[in-house]
Amino acid sequence: MKKVIIVILMLVAFTGIQAQNNSFMSVFGGVTMPSGNWAKTAYNVDEIGGWIPTDPANLSSGFAGTGSTFGIEGAYFFSKYFGIGGMVSYSTFGFNGLDTLSAGYRSSFDVDQVTTSVGAGYTMWNFLYGIYFRYPFTEKFSVTAKLLGGFTTATTPSIAVDVFDGGNDDGVFTQEPCTANSFGYMAGICVSYKILDYLSINLQGNYSSSQPDFLIDNVNRNANVGRLLKEYNQPLTYMNVTLGVSYLFGGK
Repeated sequence: MKKVIIVILMLVAFTGIQAQNNSFMSVFGGVTMPSGNWAKTAYNVDEIGGWIPTDPANLSSGFAGTGSTFGIEGAYFFSKYFGIGGMVSYSTFGFNGLDTLSAGYRSSFDVDQVTTSVGAGYTMWNFLYGIYFRYPFTEKFSVTAKLLGGFTTATTPSIAVDVFDGGNDDGVFTQEPCTANSFGYMAGICVSYKILDYLSINLQGNYSSSQPDFLIDNVNRNANVGRLLKEYNQPLTYMNVTLGVSYLFGGK
């Protein structure tokens, strides 16, 4: 690792003047769209309306919905085309399928009414770094590709279920929020247009994935029926589309 760092520092030292022409620091924000099992909303039941605890779709569905993201990003280019850099981003994800979940609990518990509420949705921090490749098509228009990897920390939402039967409130049980860490990676494309010597606007599309292992606590859960998750270990994959503004070092 020390040798790699020394080589990188030598490259930066020998090409520093040129590097400043492409290096940047930016802020961005946009929309996040989860995919895969994480975005599914399966609540499959058997012939009497009970949740099927061995159904792979039931166990893998994450009920994640569209959300938002924002962050900062920067890269230092040690040659005309290649640079190293990274980003710090914070993303939120909504919760889809709340009606499906609530109806599923009501069928599984065989009660008159279930009221299900969700706290803040999924949240995620990314601390990623890696390599950038920039190709200038004109003096003002360029495209940059990146491949980043690093540390991801994510938190699940809290879910509260209030059960009513025969006119009585049988109490509330909750699926507690849980935070877990993992390796994450991101691949993306950014289209940039220089509006001033030192300023550009950027449109990005990124694909990201991580797989934290959530160990979930369930509080006041007295009946082992209905959707009951004690662990969730599925890929958290999503696309995001963002707009941003970059400050260009050494722009001209």
